[in-house]
Amino acid sequence: MGIGPHTPDCSEESAGRDSDLCKKMKSTREKMEEETLIFIEATKSFALEWIQREIEANVPPLKSEDYSGKAETGKKKVNELSRLEDLPFRIQDIVEEHINRDEYWVHRNQLLQTDISRDYLEFKKDRIKRDLTSNIRMILGCAAEIFADVKDKNPEDKVWVRERGKRKYICILRFSDEMTASLNRYFTMLEELLVLGNEMNKELKKEVDRGEGKNKLEKSPEKDT
Repeated sequence: MGIGPHTPDCSEESAGRDSDLCKKMKSTREKMEEETLIFIEATKSFALEWIQREIEANVPPLKSEDYSGKAETGKKKVNELSRLEDLPFRIQDIVEEHINRDEYWVHRNQLLQTDISRDYLEFKKDRIKRDLTSNIRMILGCAAEIFADVKDKNPEDKVWVRERGKRKYICILRFSDEMTASLNRYFTMLEELLVLGNEMNKELKKEVDRGEGKNKLEKSPEKDT
């Protein structure tokens, strides 16, 4: 049996189930999951604050005639503003849908790539942040069409583009301090997990080599005495 480039799941390795490496890997995964949830909650706060600022900056206050219901345009504005008021309550579900995905969080994959080179680590970090950033832009785009309806303007401008059938914010986007700190902690633990995975892979290879050596001795013919 050969050892591939991935670390096997400790729960499936009877020989290493209770090993120190498995325990350390399990503990690190648990901490990374906690940090993932912290990042998701920070993203919810960030998105909510951003959208509330956009509402205040882009949505004009209703006039008394808008509430009268006499004008068709007034009815439309009242309806669109009602949708805006409901938007903050939907943010949590929207963030969960876009951010809480297993493919963005390496620790949720039991079979880890054991390459711990600096290039590989930087690649993984860049990939994770790029994917998260893209989805946060999609989250912020959820309000774009509503803003456009309320302002009676075409949303096809330099701020928004359409991607995957949804609007996406394309201006400069900086994570909040809380999001940045959380992601940096996650990346630190990611490096620790990859190092542990590499050590686990080496230990399993040693076990395989010892097993193969033992088999060769058992199969070798006895010498004449």
